[in-house]
Amino acid sequence: MLLGRSSTNPRRKVIRSKAFSKTEPTHFHKCWLARFLRRICVAVDQSTTPDSTSSWHTPSQIEAANIGAVDSEIAFHQHNPPTFAVSTRSGARAYNEDRFRAIDNLDLYGRGLLEVVPSSLPPFLVDLLKSRVLEKFVADGCAPGLSAHKLLKYERASEDTQFFGVYDGHGGAKASSLLALLFPVYILAAPEYTTDLAAACHSASMAMNEEILNREKEGQCEGGATAVTLLIRGNTIMLSNTGDCRAILVTTRDKVAQATQLTTDHKASNDQEKQRIEEHGGMVLYIKGVARVNGHLAVARAFGDAELCQLVIADPEVTAHELHREDEYIVLASDGLWDVLTNDQVASCISNNPWLGVQGIANMLADHAIELGATDNVTVLVVDVRGRIP
Repeated sequence: MLLGRSSTNPRRKVIRSKAFSKTEPTHFHKCWLARFLRRICVAVDQSTTPDSTSSWHTPSQIEAANIGAVDSEIAFHQHNPPTFAVSTRSGARAYNEDRFRAIDNLDLYGRGLLEVVPSSLPPFLVDLLKSRVLEKFVADGCAPGLSAHKLLKYERASEDTQFFGVYDGHGGAKASSLLALLFPVYILAAPEYTTDLAAACHSASMAMNEEILNREKEGQCEGGATAVTLLIRGNTIMLSNTGDCRAILVTTRDKVAQATQLTTDHKASNDQEKQRIEEHGGMVLYIKGVARVNGHLAVARAFGDAELCQLVIADPEVTAHELHREDEYIVLASDGLWDVLTNDQVASCISNNPWLGVQGIANMLADHAIELGATDNVTVLVVDVRGRIP
């Protein structure tokens, strides 16, 4: 996350022109829009790639600076020790198509995004700004500038909602990058976000898939991606899963580590998914022992994949769980990990290394998967939920 001094004067008065009362953009509006976009946007190449480093910013560090980019990990408060960490490996692949996202306060992040579009402007200009800002967001791989001093005033009122996601691309990394970049925004924009988090996850997934498919038509995107997203609000965890990424909950009872799978693997070999595919006119063929939709994709649900979108759907499986005192870690990972390690083996690895923090756990699991011969990309995101329940 980059820090730079704001070039705007917060005390500057906005002088309204008669042109603002018109219903169509004028040359003045276009010039003003261009200046606005240049001022609020800071380009950071590949800001959602796994190579990005996490950034910690306390209020005293931020002061009145301008936050100009989105990292893969965003933390508004530094926890000591850290409560989440990510580790990723390319495996035997030449390129890592996995992406991830971690935001420790989604509500505060969203309030900051809303500040970039002045609500007092004419509706047509507000809509234009929002669409142009979103395009800039995608093109540069960065967020519009967030005014830090405005973010701070919301800090006390912000809800305790955390966002974590792992996105596994296939046929390129464009779809997974779009998911990492925009899925938090679509969840925040869902009308149900404050009242029904499960419904918000579903509507955000549908809107996100439409976004990716539209960009495929325009030649801006290709391939597809699977996704697992975790939202934590209070003592409730919400999982939204599309595809074969997986989430497990590691619990210790009577000094024995147990693993509970929180999501379903939407593979073509899944009996229910196979039945659905066949009912819609498709078929599941086994190629070298691997079940594939129409002989192509091994997953039955994914974002994108325009050529198979009638069979390979993006409808998420959304589930909610209440945390308990015995719960310790939530592990989200791409299928590269689960291809070589079982749920119980992951739980045992964590239990047998109690001195490791979350970063050590994430690194250990990713390295162990590579040692066991993982050929796919491996991304592991670990969230420490100990101590949430008194």
